[in-house]
Amino acid sequence: MQDNRLLALTYFRGRVSLYAILKSLMIGKGDQVAMQAFTCIAVPEAVIATGAMPLYIDITRGSVTMDVKDLERKITSNTKAIIIQHTFGIPTEISNILRVALLKRIPIIEDCCHTLASEYKGQLLGTFGIASFYSFEWGKPLTAGIGGSAIINDVHLEEKIKLEYHNFTNPGFIKDAKISMQYMAYNYFYKPSVYWIVKSLFHAFGKIGFIEGNYNEVSDTNFADDFHMTMAKSVQKRLKRNLAALPEETMFRIKNGIIYDKEINSPMLGKVHVPDDSKVVYARYPLFAQHKNELIKKARKNKVEISDWYNTPVHPLEKMNWKSVCYQEGSCPVVEQSSEEIISLPTHQKTSEFELFRIIDFLNSFG
Repeated sequence: MQDNRLLALTYFRGRVSLYAILKSLMIGKGDQVAMQAFTCIAVPEAVIATGAMPLYIDITRGSVTMDVKDLERKITSNTKAIIIQHTFGIPTEISNILRVALLKRIPIIEDCCHTLASEYKGQLLGTFGIASFYSFEWGKPLTAGIGGSAIINDVHLEEKIKLEYHNFTNPGFIKDAKISMQYMAYNYFYKPSVYWIVKSLFHAFGKIGFIEGNYNEVSDTNFADDFHMTMAKSVQKRLKRNLAALPEETMFRIKNGIIYDKEINSPMLGKVHVPDDSKVVYARYPLFAQHKNELIKKARKNKVEISDWYNTPVHPLEKMNWKSVCYQEGSCPVVEQSSEEIISLPTHQKTSEFELFRIIDFLNSFG
């Protein structure tokens, strides 16, 4: 594991870590950065903040990761980096993407916001590309509050990003205090049975600025202050402490993934493809669901934690706002279909055995 390296370059959010990597690669206006659709707005937000343009790649049908054939069709001479996303902790099939990247001499950046311990062909994710970035917000493999890290696998790029790191500033007392209060509330009050209440309160408080929300309004002329800031001091302390518990958390998530694999048997649900020779530590356990909206509605009514993200190609943007992040309707048809079907289940240590089987029984009774 890369525990100690996660503490070296810490930023206000995971997207700020990505931004710092892209800037160190001299990526900016006129450049493209290839990334899969079926992603969070945070990824294109970081790209747009550099002045570059996102280039959206479809996912392989039945999977939640990048389709290398669509990548080969879409990349151009202006494509200066490829971001590969290990969605929900499931490894992207990296071998063929590496082949394309080497042929075109395009650096690979790994989006490891959903993974700290998954492996592909015996190698830890985050060690294949020139750099990787991580997040420690709610719903991630390790929660410490609002914050992210960058790990650099190239000596020259690492020297460069370390020099630039000194230009980032500390977020200050007020933001730090907000994040600490959010973390304490999450740590003490959240569990799967109150997921829907917590989610509603989080979004409501985020809209009025009472807490630090997950999403910023994206504009190519006005960027969030996030992109100038390092990780809050309280988050750094929690991250260091919580990393010590990562092996235990990893084993818990592996166990829950195995139970879901074995026990879920509803004909209304389909398993997500996992590449051969992969070790998966699920951030969340994904499934394809028939009648997704009906299922989510019933889950909310029954106080069962089932998440609907990513419910658009660039979550949480609705169709009318796709153009704000340069996504064109119809450009990634598999993603658009998959967004209407994907659900995901909790795997973290707050999911007790009782809660786990309550979720499984609910799903098996659906339809």
